Amino acid sequence: MEMKSSTMTNIFLAGMFVMMAYLVFSSRDVTINSNTMADNNTIAVDGTAKTFVKPDTASVSFNITKKAPTTDTAMNSVNKRMAELIGQLNKIGVAKKDIKTTNYSVYPEYSYNNGKQNFEGYRVSNSVKVIIRDLKRSSDVLALVNTAGVDNLSQLVFYVDDVDSIKEQLRTEAINDAKDKAKKIAKDLGVKLGSVVRFDEFGDNEESEPYAMADKAFGVARASADAVAATVSPGQNQFNKTVTLIYQIK
Repeated sequence: MEMKSSTMTNIFLAGMFVMMAYLVFSSRDVTINSNTMADNNTIAVDGTAKTFVKPDTASVSFNITKKAPTTDTAMNSVNKRMAELIGQLNKIGVAKKDIKTTNYSVYPEYSYNNGKQNFEGYRVSNSVKVIIRDLKRSSDVLALVNTAGVDNLSQLVFYVDDVDSIKEQLRTEAINDAKDKAKKIAKDLGVKLGSVVRFDEFGDNEESEPYAMADKAFGVARASADAVAATVSPGQNQFNKTVTLIYQIK
């Protein structure tokens, strides 16, 4: 009888242990599944917007360089040509504040012959960026810069100077686009949208078409100050905005 009683007690204790273990692990599984479901219970939707705007500003870059036996000679030559060019640009309506030196460098140049280094002189380079706010004068600026004998004439780029209001408008349109898509998806899924739990935005890029200023294309302009001015067209620049809205699902 004692052995039977002991056996029954052991069976009872074993049964209690199994039941308690079941309750503990069963409850833990439910909590993990609940948290996992809550994390995934969202909808992410992208919204986009774009617009085309006529540029109101242009810019062109170039270098004025000179190599001479001494730095003083090279610098004086570059400075003189730069001063003359600024005066001419001012006469056609380009303000001094819109003529900016982006880099000024002075360095020695060498040649090599049979492994021997030979000093050639000093190179002075003044890198300049000119902003053109009156686009009607773009051709005049190009012709003037070319006749000044500059080096490495870079691209003429048209752009919009103040883009803040454009960005704000595109953001609003992209958000509205995302909201409309989210409502349609929720309806198709048979669920209701909750609050927005995350917002991301991308874009703000302005896409323009630069005009290459190759020496060959402006060879005539370099040869004569009376050369025919280049014909350029600002066209339109494209702005893009993309946003992502993440909604909770009720």
